[in-house]
Amino acid sequence: VAALLEEKGSLAQENRALREEKAQLEADAAGAASKKLQLLQAQVEELQEENYRLESGKEELRARCQQLEREARGLQARAEELSSLAGEAR
Repeated sequence: VAALLEEKGSLAQENRALREEKAQLEADAAGAASKKLQLLQAQVEELQEENYRLESGKEELRARCQQLEREARGLQARAEELSSLAGEAR
């Protein structure tokens, strides 16, 4: 009986130690998951900011492209006009 009681006490102590170890491992895992989540959130925010900058740049380039196309059409018309005048002058 004494040996069984001693074994029971030993098993109970080992059980407590394993539960504490499990709790520590769970806490470590939760901390790691929390850090990973924070890192991913920071990356998402950074990518959103970059996306905003790129969209703004795209709009600026689109406006510049439209302006250059208008200028090109004007220059082309002017070139045709000058060509016509040169033909008349010849």
